[in-house]
Amino acid sequence: MLIAEQRSRNEFADLRPDRDTLESVRQNRALLIQRARKLGRMGLATEVESGQWSISPRAEPVLRELGERGDIIKAMHRALDREGLADTRSAADYVLHPATVTEPIIGHVLDKGLGSDETGERVRLVIDGVDGRVHHLEVDVSSVENVQRGMILAAGAAQAGPRTSDRNILAIAGKEGIYRPSTHLQQAVGTVERLGGDPAAYVRSHVRRLEALRRAGHVERIDADQWRVPADLPEHGHAYDLARDRTGGRVSVLSPIALEQQVGHDGATWLDRELASRQRTVLADHGFGREVNVALDRRRQWLADKGYAADLGNGRIRAPRDLVQRLETGDIERAGKALAAERGREWRPATPGSQVGGQLVGATQLASGRFAMIDDGLGFSLVPWRPALEQYIGCTVSGITLPGGDVSWSFGRNRGLGL
Repeated sequence: MLIAEQRSRNEFADLRPDRDTLESVRQNRALLIQRARKLGRMGLATEVESGQWSISPRAEPVLRELGERGDIIKAMHRALDREGLADTRSAADYVLHPATVTEPIIGHVLDKGLGSDETGERVRLVIDGVDGRVHHLEVDVSSVENVQRGMILAAGAAQAGPRTSDRNILAIAGKEGIYRPSTHLQQAVGTVERLGGDPAAYVRSHVRRLEALRRAGHVERIDADQWRVPADLPEHGHAYDLARDRTGGRVSVLSPIALEQQVGHDGATWLDRELASRQRTVLADHGFGREVNVALDRRRQWLADKGYAADLGNGRIRAPRDLVQRLETGDIERAGKALAAERGREWRPATPGSQVGGQLVGATQLASGRFAMIDDGLGFSLVPWRPALEQYIGCTVSGITLPGGDVSWSFGRNRGLGL
């Protein structure tokens, strides 16, 4: 920038016409004066006397930031244009998030690419949000390795404080520090059913939380119905959440398949979980929020047409409380049988309390989630995938299936077989 060149030679950018003026400056003097005045209007330059300007030391970093912002907005527009959405999303609804995501974001991924850093450790995402806005954010590359365009995900700030589930577990554990799912279920039946929920699913969510904390060394599993928990479990849980969300924002895939595919998918989908939830996601009446509302209506009708729910008319349905579990079980069984047949194995569904073991041959992505593939040489099973399993692909693994479908794992020696 010629103004910057002038400033580096002197404290001021001197644009007065005289014989000592650089030839390039003299030729472009009118343009430079316009630029100086523009910087003046931005508060980045001051005309100390006619033709002589003092340039603020903030000018270069501010202009660089504005340039980066312009590049981001162009990238967002390109992503929308590729999806045919540029004319339906206003630039006024673009949201550019700083390094730390401070608000919850739910939407579908329009674009994924390298972030602004030079190390390749950050990835940028453009998300068409259910709040009617289009979001740009950068996250740690390790948190979005499996994220692809079209997926629906949630991103947001780390847990603000201890989880309610951790407090519930501690309350059930009492002074002896032993949490029993069976005891929790007995106490939850009346309350949860009055709220229209599924008590068994409610307790399973707490067991899944305990399993996650067990893997991090915060709690101990004694057996299928006993967990030893510390008296300061909520604090342990919060520390675990903060460590896991060290990038300042949690990113989780809500659906690996796009919204349109979910409408007629014969398996559990994010739309089904939204329909079953008593705390539904708030949807805007424009943008992607409106698209989700339309998809929910179509999904209701599909469920009624397929006999999964009773059609009450006027777009209302009555569905069994375990609808999502039924759809998920069917999805897993269909996929599992097909994968088992491909390998010449017998399909063996994992049931609570049963032993599962064999070679961890990899993972498969279903609409219901990601699942680990276990091959024992004769039988084949699918169980929920966990990131900790990545390093054991090709190894012998074994574990016990817990209520809710999760597995308490133990790992054996590598057989030397890969995928």
